[in-house]
Amino acid sequence: MFSYPEASRLLRTSCEFPLGPQDIRHLSIDTRTLTPGDLFVALMGEHADGHGFLRTAFEKGASGALVDARQKDTIIAGSKKDNWKIHNLLAVPDPRQAMAALAAAYRRNLSVKVIGITGSVGKTTTKEFLYYLLRQRYSVLATSGNLNNHLGVPMMLSRLEPAHQFCVLEMGASHLGEIRYLADLAGPSGGILTPIGPAHLEGFGSLENVYRTKLELADSLEKDGPLVVPADDAYLLELISSRKMHPVTVGTSPRADYRIGQVFVRGGEVFFTVNDRYQFSFPGQAPFLALNAGLAIAMARSLGMAWEALPQKWQDVGFASGRFRETILPNGVRVIDDSYNANPVSFENALKAFHSLPRTGKKVVVFADMLELGDGEDRFHRELGEKIASIDADLVLAYGKRTVASIDAVTHARAACVARHFDGADALEIFLKEALKPGDAVLFKGSRSMHVEKILAGVTAMTFKD
Repeated sequence: MFSYPEASRLLRTSCEFPLGPQDIRHLSIDTRTLTPGDLFVALMGEHADGHGFLRTAFEKGASGALVDARQKDTIIAGSKKDNWKIHNLLAVPDPRQAMAALAAAYRRNLSVKVIGITGSVGKTTTKEFLYYLLRQRYSVLATSGNLNNHLGVPMMLSRLEPAHQFCVLEMGASHLGEIRYLADLAGPSGGILTPIGPAHLEGFGSLENVYRTKLELADSLEKDGPLVVPADDAYLLELISSRKMHPVTVGTSPRADYRIGQVFVRGGEVFFTVNDRYQFSFPGQAPFLALNAGLAIAMARSLGMAWEALPQKWQDVGFASGRFRETILPNGVRVIDDSYNANPVSFENALKAFHSLPRTGKKVVVFADMLELGDGEDRFHRELGEKIASIDADLVLAYGKRTVASIDAVTHARAACVARHFDGADALEIFLKEALKPGDAVLFKGSRSMHVEKILAGVTAMTFKD
């Protein structure tokens, strides 16, 4: 990224205990993932203070540290007392802001084209699809893990190399202004909006504000930068039209620029066509992801890729865990892991796909609360129960205070379905282990902090008596 003298000039602070010649390789906020040469940024978190890990950072090879100026004297005194070495110390009023400033300045020095992706549903999958397509021909960096917020985006930008031609960045938000902040750092050349719906309403306050925030990406694009959006969201298209923008549209609408059709699942693959002419397939059991694949195709084409350069079979797409991933466990239970997160739109998509799966045994839905839905959370959970009742599930199990409304709705709408609510995940897991048999299929779904994946881990370890 920078030499330490360059970084100190940029941040308008001195570099204390200089040790050179050393450059900043990447930015790191976690000693567990720090690699030699990284600049360790000491941040105050909810559960820990990064300044308490400085010794570990230097022992693991950090080339320097970015710290809060108010803690500098304490840090230096502590290192002398405990006899460990400090070098290339940059003390600033706000390490978080300084980290962002370094990342933004570094990005401005590079000619790479950044493609931002935001929306309420399918950001990560769309990112993986686009990354797969672009890397067929170009050198590409893409967001790894969940590095899609005000801390993750600067770290991703720090990983750029001069040889990279494209950078695909996922951008998440839970409040107005957050996408604009990330876009200001990244300087996107193009953007994709995935489907928008009621997610993080507790922070946004209204669905209208969700739309406003996601459109901050569109407002931040460079002149004539491609904007790819779903064609079937009339409200979104109206908002974009009012901005005098001309998006590239993708969807089932006959008016879509990239029209998705003939979607079906066969042999563990999802097949679909674009404009009734070009056929593609990717691994999995989730036909709703054809839209996300279409969004990626539209952006790849907008960036100059010919149809002939796009593979027909996408065999090595790097799907992230917890996104409708199907696994047949050694014990014979078929699990659909969609536990990474949940909101009303993503849950409805998952239920439709689960309903379409062929059955060999019982179909079981295991779920927990959808969080951050604000004042409408009871209504959304009741509607969720009604949607669950409309599919062919035999057993519906839930925990979390909000899902009481969902289980009540299932019970009232479909008496033939066994629906139970539990006080916690442990009690649900005990019941589930007694109820499951080889051949049963289980959908796992819930908001990230509800940790539905822990129940999945328990099911994975199950064995059945002969």
